Amino acid sequence: MLLEKLKSLGITDALEALGYDCEKIFGGLSPETEKLYASYSWRKIPCSVEGIRSAYVIHAVPPEKLLAEDHPWEEWFFQFDKPEHHVLFLNKKDFCDQEIFIPAEDRDHPEEACGKTWYYYCDTESYPHFAGHQA
Repeated sequence: MLLEKLKSLGITDALEALGYDCEKIFGGLSPETEKLYASYSWRKIPCSVEGIRSAYVIHAVPPEKLLAEDHPWEEWFFQFDKPEHHVLFLNKKDFCDQEIFIPAEDRDHPEEACGKTWYYYCDTESYPHFAGHQA
């Protein structure tokens, strides 16, 4: 379900072009987790930040209702040849060790993320937050 959606949107090809193994990252999700992530809006957005491989970032944005329930927005990219997976929340979590304010006029992030402060952690394994692999 999820991998099919990602393929149809060109997200699988975009992630693999960056260097990610989509089958490894998304292939072993439980049916419930797969359904959850299939409800997200998946986007490839150009990014002008220095060192971003291929000048784009893949974003997974939960529906507005889930975002209001504090489900994270997630982004995958390579920066300076290092894989990055950021898991961002609107509310501070004990495991979030970084914070970013994204200005309303920002064009490197999804519109839903702009004009807000986000609290996040970097997942070194690149698995989705609800996959149960994070520390």
